[in-house]
Amino acid sequence: MTTQQEYVSLRKQIIRREFNRMNDPQFEAVSTVDGPILILAGAGSGKTTVLIQRICQMIRFGRAYECEEAPGVTDADVEALRRCLKDGAPAPASLAVDPVPGYRIMAITFTNKAAKELKERLDAQVGEEGREVWAATFHSTCARILRRYGDRLGYTNRFTIYATDDQKRLMKEVMKRLEIDEKFLPAK
Repeated sequence: MTTQQEYVSLRKQIIRREFNRMNDPQFEAVSTVDGPILILAGAGSGKTTVLIQRICQMIRFGRAYECEEAPGVTDADVEALRRCLKDGAPAPASLAVDPVPGYRIMAITFTNKAAKELKERLDAQVGEEGREVWAATFHSTCARILRRYGDRLGYTNRFTIYATDDQKRLMKEVMKRLEIDEKFLPAK
């Protein structure tokens, strides 16, 4: 086995060890860097954990797990990885191949609770880079995009999003001002 091949093999082993609590489908999602992924699973099955670990992997290691090359590695580099694997030491930052900056990652969740948990756990695991990840719900992401770029679509950046009850109350007020009978045209 060449020095480069052994280095790649050891790198994969170390990265896999970093995510040893993941089953095979979870690790596949975690180690996939390019493009979006869709995780469909029931409540309590670990979707948020997989999402967080994928983001951590992208920030810490980039494409290292999938990369079959290691140009310029030396016997000393291989020996350092052997020791790391043997001693159980944390993976060195030098394993990274094209790590993804946090500001280039968007994670969309369904609930504010999940988005908050995601941000807190990223902060705890990868620090500053984790704070740069855009993690939010579908609704808050769309509102943020419209506030930032709505003028490019011909809309103002100043708008209000009404809750259902507020929408109904406003419609009733408009109908009253326009003298539209609610029996004729319900506010709904």
